[in-house]
Amino acid sequence: MEITLISESQKLWFLIGAIFLVAIIAFWPLMTVAVWAVALAVAFMPLHKRLSRSLKPSVSAALITLIVVFTVILVVSISLNLLYANMSEIGSMISSLGMSIQNAGISSFLPSSTASQLTSIPQMLIQSILQSLVGMTSNLLQLLIQVVIFFLSLSMLLYFGEEIWDTLTSNLSPKLSSAVEKMARISGDTIYSLIIIQISAAVIAFILAIPFFILLGYGNVVLFAFMIGLAMLIPLIGAQFIIILMTLFLIATGDMKSAAITVFIGYPLLSGWIDFYYRPVMMGKRVAINPVLMMIGIFAGLPFMGVLGFIIGPVLIALVVTGYKILEEEMHESRSSTTSDTGSQ
Repeated sequence: MEITLISESQKLWFLIGAIFLVAIIAFWPLMTVAVWAVALAVAFMPLHKRLSRSLKPSVSAALITLIVVFTVILVVSISLNLLYANMSEIGSMISSLGMSIQNAGISSFLPSSTASQLTSIPQMLIQSILQSLVGMTSNLLQLLIQVVIFFLSLSMLLYFGEEIWDTLTSNLSPKLSSAVEKMARISGDTIYSLIIIQISAAVIAFILAIPFFILLGYGNVVLFAFMIGLAMLIPLIGAQFIIILMTLFLIATGDMKSAAITVFIGYPLLSGWIDFYYRPVMMGKRVAINPVLMMIGIFAGLPFMGVLGFIIGPVLIALVVTGYKILEEEMHESRSSTTSDTGSQ
C-alpha cells in the first residue's frame, strides 16, 4: 500500500508558492512600486466603492489612479523645485542656528563640527540636491517604466482587489477566517490613517501656515509653510520639531517677539490641535493603530526599509499588536473552557 505524505492539494500549493517566490525575487526592484500600489488601493477602496455606484468600476478605478499619479508627480515636482530654489536659505538658517548655539557656549550638546563645516552647509545641500536630480534624470526611462507599472497595478488592484481577497480567504476555517479578518481590518485602518489622515493633516497645516507666516512677516512664507506641512506627515513630533527649530532660529537672530508668537500662537494653530484633536477624532472613526505605536513603526521602519518603512513599519506593529490580542483571547477562551469542564465534573 502506497503512503503519500504530501497530498495533491499541498503539492499544488507548493508549486504556486514557488512560482510566486521566483516572481518576487525576479521583480524585487519593483517591490516599492508594488507595496505603494497595494497601500493606496486599500486606502482608496472606500472611494472606489462610492464612485462605482454612479460610474463603471473600470472607469472609477482608472479615474482614481489618474488623480493619484498626477497628484504625486505634481507634489514631488513642486517640492523639488521649492527645495532647490531655497537651498541657500535653508543652509544659511541651519548655519546661523549652529553658530549661535556655539557662541552661546552650549556646543557640547551638538555633534562635533567646526565653524568652517557649518558655513559650508549651504553648498553641501546644493550639491546633494543636484546629485539627486542627476540620478533621477539618468534613470528617466526606468522611472517612466515604474510610473506605468504603478498606474496599471493600482488600477487593477482597485478593480479586482475585493475579488482577489475573497478568493484567497474563501476556504479558511471559521477561527482562522476571524483572525485574518481582524488583521486585515487593522492593517486597512492603519494604512488609511497613514495615507488619508496624515495627508489631510499635512494639507490643513500647510494652509493654516500660510496666513500665520504672512502675519508674522518673517522669511519665505511658502517655504516655511511647506516645511510645516511636510513635517506633519510624521505623527506627533514632526511639526513640533520644525516649530522648535524655527523658534530657536528666531531666538538666535534676536527676534524674541516672533519667537514668542511662534511658541504661543504658532504651535497651537499649526500643530497642537491637529495632533491632539483632529488626528485622534479621525482615527477614532476607523479604530486605527494608536498614534504612538504608529510613530514607533515609522521610526523603526524608515532606517531599515527606506520609503517602504513608512507603510510596512506601522502595519507590522499593528499586526503584532493584533496577533497578541488574538492570542490573549484564545488563551482566555482555553482557560474558560478548562474551568467549565472542571466544574462540570
